[in-house]
Amino acid sequence: MSRLAEYLKDLATVFGQEKNVHLSKIEGGSTVPVILVDWEAEPKVRDRLRAIKRKDAPVEALHAAKEIDRKLAEDNAKGALIDPVGAKVISFPGRERATKLEFGPVSQPGSFQGVPIRVGGENDPVPVHLDDGQEKYIVLMRRPLAKDIAKYLFTNVVRVEGIGRWVRHADGEWEMLAFHATAFGLIDDKDIRSSISELREIPAGWKNLDDPLAALERIRRGEKLQ
Repeated sequence: MSRLAEYLKDLATVFGQEKNVHLSKIEGGSTVPVILVDWEAEPKVRDRLRAIKRKDAPVEALHAAKEIDRKLAEDNAKGALIDPVGAKVISFPGRERATKLEFGPVSQPGSFQGVPIRVGGENDPVPVHLDDGQEKYIVLMRRPLAKDIAKYLFTNVVRVEGIGRWVRHADGEWEMLAFHATAFGLIDDKDIRSSISELREIPAGWKNLDDPLAALERIRRGEKLQ
């Protein structure tokens, strides 16, 4: 019962909307909690679950989802959140993920850059969401630093520096567990344009190619350019 209570506590954080999410019953020998979500809260709950899949949710929700997966691995189990029509909303690999862990965790200095698109949260350190145009990253920083970076919300590209905590799985993929930023700086548009101009001036022969992208693909395949 105590272990089930731990899972239910994390599930409540994953769902959010505590006043509108209820434990209806337990099925399958105390392994399948059936959760009832009030209709007025369902859109917010679905948005939160989608954000967890994108790793774009509040830090407490992401942490709770990781805790569920960690507990499942410890209990030699796996699980999933299933919606009323049987669709799998979130998978928790649990024991399967545990068997793929090959190296780590390790701490390493690093940096991320992007436009701040969300700054906030009740906890300290504060989660800050960065969008680099292709990926979204969540970094943690103390409140004074978060307050400074909030001035550039949706307006400027910033580069944050700090320490990341990583693990590498057996398939060679690295997973970032957390990144704690200690400093940031602005990336001026003029610097970007200047760097692009400098790259264009490198005498690499690209200007003479009709299709540089196709040529790059041939190089990746080990073919020689004519």
